[in-house]
Amino acid sequence: MRAEISYDLVMDDDMGFVEGSFRLPGGCWQVVIVARYDVPEPVALQQVWDSGVRGVFIRFPNESLLNAGAVERVLSANLGVSEWVAVRGPDSMQLR
Repeated sequence: MRAEISYDLVMDDDMGFVEGSFRLPGGCWQVVIVARYDVPEPVALQQVWDSGVRGVFIRFPNESLLNAGAVERVLSANLGVSEWVAVRGPDSMQLR
């Protein structure tokens, strides 16, 4: 399955925090937030924000490199996506 992703921040090789939005085929835009935690491996939690918008909150290991590839791998594993296309989507803060 091919899906779209948009990052709110300019992505670097190792980020402290990531926020963006994604859209599965035929679906609405959803929010993705990735924050560093003291966890051994990424933990993806389905989320519904107060606005009713859905998404994924990822707890990411402090010691691992956090970049676009890492975010997309975690999302792929949890959502069944085989390919991500970077697009200009809505700002996640406005969606939430």
